[in-house]
Amino acid sequence: MYRMALSVALLSILVLASCLGRYAGRTDLSSENVMVNRIAYVDSLGIVYTVSGDGTGRQQMSGSSYVGTGSSGSVMAQSLNFETFHSWPTWSPDGSKLAVSRIDMSDDQGPSISIVIIDVISGRSRNIDDVNIVGMVAENSPHYLYWAPDSKHLSFLASTRVGLSLFIVDTDNGDVDAIDTGAPLYYSWGGEGLSMIVHIGPVIKLFENLDLGISGKELSRAAGFRAPAFSKDGSKMAYLSETDQDVSLQIVISDDLKEVSVGDLGRSSAFMWSPSSNRIAVADQDDGRNSVFNRLRIFSADGSLENILVEEPFIAYFWSPDGRRIAWVGIDSENQGFQWNVKDVNGSSSKSIFQFQPSRDQLTVLSFFDQYAYSNSPWSPDSTKLVVSGTKTIPFEQRNGHTPEGARIYVLDVEGINDPLDIAEGSLATWSWN
Repeated sequence: MYRMALSVALLSILVLASCLGRYAGRTDLSSENVMVNRIAYVDSLGIVYTVSGDGTGRQQMSGSSYVGTGSSGSVMAQSLNFETFHSWPTWSPDGSKLAVSRIDMSDDQGPSISIVIIDVISGRSRNIDDVNIVGMVAENSPHYLYWAPDSKHLSFLASTRVGLSLFIVDTDNGDVDAIDTGAPLYYSWGGEGLSMIVHIGPVIKLFENLDLGISGKELSRAAGFRAPAFSKDGSKMAYLSETDQDVSLQIVISDDLKEVSVGDLGRSSAFMWSPSSNRIAVADQDDGRNSVFNRLRIFSADGSLENILVEEPFIAYFWSPDGRRIAWVGIDSENQGFQWNVKDVNGSSSKSIFQFQPSRDQLTVLSFFDQYAYSNSPWSPDSTKLVVSGTKTIPFEQRNGHTPEGARIYVLDVEGINDPLDIAEGSLATWSWN
C-alpha cells in the first residue's frame, strides 16, 4: 500500500537524484580505468549500486529510478517499477560488467526470471532470457552466477524442469548452452580457456575447452565435500576421492592427471588454492554431521603440511587476493553471533575485527563459501579491506528496548586499526576483482 501511494513528486525527486548521483560525481570509467576497486551491492528494494570503498561515488546500476543513455548519448530516465527486483550482483574478472538476477512480477502469468548483463562503463544492459526456471537455487536467489576467466562467458546454475542445471552463456550474443544436470552441483573454472571441474552428485568431472564442445570426463567419486578447485594458473586441481577405508584430498596435475594424495582429512571438508601460489587451505572437522569446521591447515602442492592456521570453530574462510592473509568467520558464542578474524598465513597472531549478525544473503555466501569465493569476493583488490553485510552485534547488556536495524554494508579494515565503516543499506555486497 505504501509503495502504491508514492506521489509524482517523489518520482521527480528520485529521478533527479539519480541523475545527479550517477553523472555529476561519476568516476572515470574509460576503458583504461575500468571500475577499479569498486563495491557492488543490492539494497532492500532490489536495486543494484556500485560505490567506492569509502562510501563515495555511488552509482545506481539497475532498478526503479535507474538512468541510462540512449543511442545518441542522451540521458533517459526510466519510470519507477516496484514490481522488478534485482539480486546477486557479480563482477566479471576484468571489472567491465556486472551480472545480476532479475525477477519481474508484472506479468499476470507469473514471475519472469532472467539474467541482466550490465556494462558498467556505458550503463547499458541486456537481458539473457530465462531457461524455464521453476524455483530458486538458494533463498532469494534464482541463479548462481559465476564468470569465466575471459569476462565474456558467464556460467550459471538454475533450477529447471529437469533439475538443477549448469549453463554457460556467451554474453556478447546471448547464446545459452546446457553443461550438465544433477544435484548437488558445485564447480570451478580453470585458469586458462573455458575449462571447468564439476562435482555433480557423487561424481567429479572435467570439462575441457567448452568453446569447442561439451564433453565431460569422469575423474573420481566422492560425496563428502562441495566445490572442487582449480589452482589460479589452472595447472592443478583439487578434489576429494573416496577409498574403501577413507577419504583423501587429491592434488592433480591438469595436463597428465597425475595425483598426489593428502591424507588425514575429515569427511566434510572445504579447500581453496591460494590466489598467488601453489598453497592450498583445507578446512575440515572430525564429525562429518557437523557443519562447523574446527581446523584450517595450509598444505603445499606436494601434499606436505606447512601450517595449522586455525584451531577453533568457524563456518567460512576467504583467501586475500595477494595470498598473504586468510579471513575466517568464527562463532561468537557469548553474543550468539559471528566474528570476522584475519591472520597472516605465515603465522602471525590473528586479529578479531568485527562481530556481527549476517544478512540473509550474506549467510548464504558463508554457508557455501567455498563456491561463492570464486564469484563474489569480500576482499578489496589490494587485500587491505573486507566488505560484509549484516548488523553489528549488540552485547546482551545493551539489548533492552533495542529495535533491530536492517542489514547494512560495512567495510572492515583488516589491520583492525580503523572502526568498521557503514557505507550503505543493503543485503549483499561484493568487491570488484581489480
